[in-house]
Amino acid sequence: MTLTPVARRIMLGGIIVLFGVVGWLTWTMPPVLQLGTLVRLVIFHGASTWVNMAAFTLAGLAGLAYLTTSRDPLYRVGSAFRYIAVPWWIINTGLGLLSSRLAWNGINLAEPRLQATFWIMLAAGIVLAVDFGFGKRRWSAAADVAVAAVLWTLILGARNFVHPDNPVMNSGPEIQLPFFGIVGSLLAATLLAAAMIFSMIPAEEQ
Repeated sequence: MTLTPVARRIMLGGIIVLFGVVGWLTWTMPPVLQLGTLVRLVIFHGASTWVNMAAFTLAGLAGLAYLTTSRDPLYRVGSAFRYIAVPWWIINTGLGLLSSRLAWNGINLAEPRLQATFWIMLAAGIVLAVDFGFGKRRWSAAADVAVAAVLWTLILGARNFVHPDNPVMNSGPEIQLPFFGIVGSLLAATLLAAAMIFSMIPAEEQ
């Protein structure tokens, strides 16, 4: 799939609009009693992490499908989500540390969720090293599968020490509605960005 310059501009414009919606939803979120306006950063980080995890998962699923079928478009789909998910996780890790420092007055390195975040970041770095260092498509696809498996194993197995347990679902609609609006907007922007990256990855020579 090759995008025309007009199509690229339209998709880029769509991404910019979606990020504008994300910014508006985050900024207009009402303050809460315990965190005040800091809740905006906390909720944005949570929504961003959800979509980031979805990007890793889609990369892993596409990688698994490529390993099974050897269809080139599946590899390019996985690569597109990989190139989005890995740097995004690094940024999200920084946001998580900032949120923890501001909201709970410290960063607890013994927090299982935080440790899981660091391990996932290491795994993500390894998959990029495999991709750029070896240039073997099947190796990169297998690494995508492994990272997705590591992510869900660590996240589902991590207990909460400081991190609140499911804060969004325990909140009212004034928090839930902006949260899911941010998730939806970020997901749509991610899909548009992945489509653009997909179009730039060369097809495998036969």
